[in-house]
Amino acid sequence: MNWANKLQSIDRRIIYTILLIGLTIPLIWPIGIPLAVNDTTRAVYKIIEDLDPATDVVLLSFDYSPASAPDVHPSAVAIVEHLTKRGIKWVGVSFWPEGPQMSEKIMRDLEARGLKYGVDFIDLGFMAGMENAIAEFAQNSRVITTDVRGTHIDNLPLMNNIKTMKDFGFVIGISAGDPGYNAFIRQAVDPMGVKFAAAIVTVSVPAAMPFYASGQLRGMLQGLRGAAEYESLTGVAGRGAAMMDAQSIGHLIIVAFIAVGNFAYFLSKKK
Repeated sequence: MNWANKLQSIDRRIIYTILLIGLTIPLIWPIGIPLAVNDTTRAVYKIIEDLDPATDVVLLSFDYSPASAPDVHPSAVAIVEHLTKRGIKWVGVSFWPEGPQMSEKIMRDLEARGLKYGVDFIDLGFMAGMENAIAEFAQNSRVITTDVRGTHIDNLPLMNNIKTMKDFGFVIGISAGDPGYNAFIRQAVDPMGVKFAAAIVTVSVPAAMPFYASGQLRGMLQGLRGAAEYESLTGVAGRGAAMMDAQSIGHLIIVAFIAVGNFAYFLSKKK
């Protein structure tokens, strides 16, 4: 068997092993492959940069489940890291029942690093009712009377000056479906003028782009890539960059094997 035939007969276990190594290394040690940053991502970054840590409180709506977390949770982490870096306090809420467990992961990490629940951030937990709940919370953000840890809202200083959703300096919906960014636009952005941006799953990006073009969405993080772009802006390489590195290297390995296989095939046919 000549070398061209050998290249066409590479043991698939070798291919899988090389692919496994190529995917694993960047997940452990992120490389930070450069990405072109979309305007939608820069818009979110700029708004947070322009907030006043002394007066502005940000609302984060965690509306996704563990199934969709790989695509949107890195965006939530990247946004919280930016808020923490700037000293901006935030309030969490969820209109998906799985949302509180997603925010709890972030809060546990922050507390392990010395930040304080009730001072730097709070989580109001899950509010049932889907879009109706968003509408009610937009009009009366004190409709939730206790947070996820059982503290009454009157004893939470971060909520002292919050009466409606418009009292938040910025609102970011991190969502994987319905209710999501479109419900916030209908119930809070259009009727109340709430400053709103979204971090969404990749498959929802084409449907959301017209809302960004119209200004109803002030910014948007586009799935896992959006998280990686945001991390590049903040200078903190996290899960988004690591997963994008793994994806890029995996694609390169696959393309390389396809190219080698085709080259060997045509060379053997020629002979």
